[in-house]
Amino acid sequence: MMKMLMMIFISLFSFQLFAPTLGNVLYIERLPQINPYEKIWDATGYVESRFDDNAIGDKNLKQHSYGRVQVRQDRLNDYYQQTGKQYNVTFMWVEEYSREVFMHYASQLDYRDSERISREWNGGAKGMKKKATKKYWDLIQKQLQ
Repeated sequence: MMKMLMMIFISLFSFQLFAPTLGNVLYIERLPQINPYEKIWDATGYVESRFDDNAIGDKNLKQHSYGRVQVRQDRLNDYYQQTGKQYNVTFMWVEEYSREVFMHYASQLDYRDSERISREWNGGAKGMKKKATKKYWDLIQKQLQ
């Protein structure tokens, strides 16, 4: 009886295994993440510093601005309150950090409203109400075209 069970077992499970051919292979590639704020980041970087990560601006003011998109310490203090991440202005010389701060503020607004993003970046939360930010928006808009 045991011999017969062994024969049945062997016959049931004795088959050859083959590796699949490469003819019908499906390959799924991960696409890069789409960032709808990338164009406004680039336009802002151009207008603010001509993409100079080491830029220091507003030297005539008490608080200078730093990096590609010209960040002041007041903005970083607000960023710290919102995120718990504490950076000083010299961090803004590193594109990764200035991009992080810019994207944080930009992403709080509708990506389709480039005017509001740029005017609030330039003039703070009330930037849309400030006449001075209109000229800034005109410069940004030229870069977006």
